[in-house]
Amino acid sequence: MADHTQLATLPFILTQLGVSEEELYAQQIDVQELFAIYSDYINRLDELEGIAALVANTLMRQKDVHAVRHRVKEPLHLLKKIIRKKKEYPDRNLTTANYLDFINDLVGVRILHLYKDSWQDIGNYIQQMWELKRQPYAYVKKEHTLQGVQFAASNYRVLVNPRGYKAEHYIIKTQPHKQQYLAEIQVKTLFEEGWSEIDHCIRYPDHTPNELLNRLLWLLSQLTANADEMSTQIRALAEEFQKFNPHLLHHPEVTNAQLRSHINNLPVDEQEKQYLYNCLAKITEP
Repeated sequence: MADHTQLATLPFILTQLGVSEEELYAQQIDVQELFAIYSDYINRLDELEGIAALVANTLMRQKDVHAVRHRVKEPLHLLKKIIRKKKEYPDRNLTTANYLDFINDLVGVRILHLYKDSWQDIGNYIQQMWELKRQPYAYVKKEHTLQGVQFAASNYRVLVNPRGYKAEHYIIKTQPHKQQYLAEIQVKTLFEEGWSEIDHCIRYPDHTPNELLNRLLWLLSQLTANADEMSTQIRALAEEFQKFNPHLLHHPEVTNAQLRSHINNLPVDEQEKQYLYNCLAKITEP
């Protein structure tokens, strides 16, 4: 991380933010308080880096977690968020005394997992390890889907994102020393993460996609969802093949019909399914 202590001058900060004192005062933002938050925050960066690493290492112990990434919010990004949130919450005045209680993602941790149905065990693990500031959020493309219903039944706040963003967000409270900090944990499949990264590159920081790009990003999200569904069915088939015995005719642990059901659930066309059924028949014939 860069040495921010050399940059902590008010003129430099305002230049980097691209705003003037007058513009901030017009939004009822105290410039000196903003500068004080910056100065306070840079003195906490080392502690926050340690917290990010501790949370990430704890999450890696969960069996379904494939990879964990973590970061600490850059000081100037913190100030930009405070300015942006002032428009959203004009009556909220952040100071050095309270900003740690309102900014949820000073520490950001991202969990990547392989199979979409792993979210529940991962979510349970997070809630066993830490107290949450609020109920977890689940971002979905459509609310009335099987997974959306599952999220709601598990006391997640289900939020529809028509662009195709999918993830679960948890705001945890962590306090290794005297000061309590908040951290945001995002949980995604590898395919969801790939889509998010591409979407982010196209949209940010200053790009507004046109209708064509929006449609292509939406189509990519559909392919991502299909890839997640296919991964889940492939895993289920692989696990059931381990139990399948074509010579056990009475009371088999796994039936041919069960194996076929996974192929039937695949997001592929009928011609491809027929080919897969034929492959299955060759494997399962006694």
